[in-house]
Amino acid sequence: MKKLQKLKKSLTLPLAAGALAVAMVGLSAGGAQAATYKFTGASLTWTANGEVLKVNDTKSDGRYIYAMGQFAGTNDNLTPYCSTRGKSSKTCDYSVAEGRKINFIVYSVRGTDMRKLGTFTVTA
Repeated sequence: MKKLQKLKKSLTLPLAAGALAVAMVGLSAGGAQAATYKFTGASLTWTANGEVLKVNDTKSDGRYIYAMGQFAGTNDNLTPYCSTRGKSSKTCDYSVAEGRKINFIVYSVRGTDMRKLGTFTVTA
């Protein structure tokens, strides 16, 4: 009887550990797909699968949100710039090689008044 209990225990632990590892990999892969960055009056969501940036203007103050992307370590700007001008949200698609790092600079704009809200870095 003790041998049977010992055998069950020795088989159960590796299976449970394996199931936990698979669950953690699944969660981390799914969780890494999209990230949201919040600033005063703005919310931006980057989805690496498809390289999509969604910009939301979250404040009714007559300003719009303007996000400019550059490849990390360069002065190469990504196009299009993603701007909510005239809208409450805008989705921009980028065609970026996998693994490239992108720095986004986020501004709040009204007329010629551009206020930098902040920056964030993503990976395609």
